[in-house]
Amino acid sequence: MNDEQLKRRFTKVRVNLMRSPMFIEMAPIMMLGKKHIVDDMPTAATDGRNEWYGKSFIEKLEDEELGYVVMHENFHKMGRHLTIYKKLSEWNHARANAACDYWINGKLNKIDPSGILIRMPKITKEMWDELPKKTQAKLTKENRGVGSAFGLVDPTYDGMNIKQIWDILSREDDEKEEQGDGDGDGDGDGDGDGDGDGDGGFDNHDWGTANGMTEQEIKEHARDIDDAIRQGIAAAKKAGNGAGNRALGLQELLKPKINWREQLQEFIRSSCSAKEQSTWRKPNRRRYFHDGIMLPTMQGQTLHELVLAIDASGSMLGKPLQVVMSEVKGVAEQLSINKVHVLYWDGEVEKHEEYDRVSFKNWENTTSPTGGGGTTPSCVAKYLQEKRITPDAVVVLTDGEVSGWGEWSHPVLWAIYNPRNAIVSPVGKTINIEAD
Repeated sequence: MNDEQLKRRFTKVRVNLMRSPMFIEMAPIMMLGKKHIVDDMPTAATDGRNEWYGKSFIEKLEDEELGYVVMHENFHKMGRHLTIYKKLSEWNHARANAACDYWINGKLNKIDPSGILIRMPKITKEMWDELPKKTQAKLTKENRGVGSAFGLVDPTYDGMNIKQIWDILSREDDEKEEQGDGDGDGDGDGDGDGDGDGDGGFDNHDWGTANGMTEQEIKEHARDIDDAIRQGIAAAKKAGNGAGNRALGLQELLKPKINWREQLQEFIRSSCSAKEQSTWRKPNRRRYFHDGIMLPTMQGQTLHELVLAIDASGSMLGKPLQVVMSEVKGVAEQLSINKVHVLYWDGEVEKHEEYDRVSFKNWENTTSPTGGGGTTPSCVAKYLQEKRITPDAVVVLTDGEVSGWGEWSHPVLWAIYNPRNAIVSPVGKTINIEAD
């Protein structure tokens, strides 16, 4: 198979996975980063964003096996393993690799147990002969050889997170050392930068590149992954997959990791940054110092006009409305905005309040929530059009239990409080409010 044929086959396998109901949620993740087919890669690798596949390795795989390897690399990306668990890699590179791989492979084997689209590769005689001697020795010690699974699989770890798997592997390694049965390669087979040769799995983990990322790059990468996850869930719902493939675990990844205040501030900044030119001259000390950072001062107004559309439907009565109201208070305290429209809506816009940057600071003492009917956020978009209100951004605060999401002419951010379900809007950007 020549290079062009291999590239076409690789692309076909990826596209089939992204279009399948089984993995449609992963499509945005799979689109992130660059994909390389190279000669000097023993198996496959990722740095958490980009992917590399060894030509000699993947051309020996059947389509289902290649699909498994592709999904394996993208699960590393989805879970942000190379940034979240970089400290584990610093402590013990091989063990961190193994913990991540056990977690991924256990999930993949449950998602497609019949091997319809993906199947764990088996070690062939040809593959074995091309493995580094050190890896052969390690596999032999684990009673793995030709005909056995290429990747790390153990049902013992089903339902565990990566840190729990790491802890078990640590105890096992300690017991081996006490018994004098250690293998002497505690930090894996790396070349000094944490790249390794797979450590018994079928892929490399490019911890070296990931560890070289700045804090800002890590934050941007996390936002990219988070956005891709949300887009994937929305795509699955649009395709008729309901809540999507829960075996993928994407819903769980969204719940604990969102700092919604940071997301809201970033959304507002990005909403105006496309319209105005930045400069580092004469920093405005009144803006953004509440979270200890300095941003370029915007030439002109930072944010001229904002709409806060508060869901006041029947399902919001009680704690949900209290939660979103308290978060609006947080916006008032933290951000300086020239003009703020507060809209209370249910089946239609029931109340419209206007504030300037001074009066908004006292918002909680003057506002008067009105509502109690149905839940149709499209009424807000229609209202803005009818009243010719053209804000820089719209923030909709709701529980997400809505009838349609509407069509918007302005950047829209959905701040959703729903402790029962992780709901993602198919329109605009979604963040989840987490209450105590």
